[in-house]
Amino acid sequence: MEKPTIKAVEVVRRIRDAHYEQLKNKTRAERLAFYRAKSQSFQEKAEELLQADHAASLAGSRPQHKH
Repeated sequence: MEKPTIKAVEVVRRIRDAHYEQLKNKTRAERLAFYRAKSQSFQEKAEELLQADHAASLAGSRPQHKH
């Protein structure tokens, strides 16, 4: 099975451009709130994945992650 090619620069540019469009007319406080909410969401998802990995390692198998 061939691994997919990840075009990191394109992905980063796409994310950056989308964030720019979402935030271009926002205040500093609104921009901070946006990034804090994104950060919180990421941290929650990371914690869920860590807990699933830990539970799977205790059970002797690795879970399949949704990407």
